[in-house]
Amino acid sequence: MKKLYGKSEITFAIVWIVIYCVLQSLAYPLNEKIGITYSANAIFCVLQTVILIAFIWKNRLWKRYGLCRSSVPARQLLYYVPLIILASENLWNGFAVNYSLAGTACRIVCMLCVGFLEEVIFRGFLFKAMAKDNL
Repeated sequence: MKKLYGKSEITFAIVWIVIYCVLQSLAYPLNEKIGITYSANAIFCVLQTVILIAFIWKNRLWKRYGLCRSSVPARQLLYYVPLIILASENLWNGFAVNYSLAGTACRIVCMLCVGFLEEVIFRGFLFKAMAKDNL
C-alpha cells in the first residue's frame, strides 16, 4: 500500500474507493446468509477502518488528513452547539427499537465506520491528491 501511495495518491484513493464499494456490495448477500441485518457490512467496515487507521498511524499521516487535535480552542467552536441540538431533535420524544439488539448494534457500528471511512477516503485521500495535482 505504501508503494502505491508514494507512486500516485489519486490511484491510491481510487483503489480504496473501489475496495469500499465492492466490499459493501458483497456484504448484502452475506447478511441474508448470516441472518442478522448489516452484520457483514459491519464486519467489512470495521476491518477496513482498522486497516486504514493502521496505515495512517504507521506512515504518520494524522496531521496531513486532519486526524489530530485542533489548534483552535473549544471556546471558538461554541457555534456548533445549535447544530448539536438540531441533530439530537429526533431523540427528544424517545426512540423505538424496530430491530433485534444484534441488528441494531451492527447498524450503529456500520454507520460510525462508514462515516469515518468516507470522510477519510473522499475528503482525505482523494481531495488532498486532487488538490496537490491541481496546484
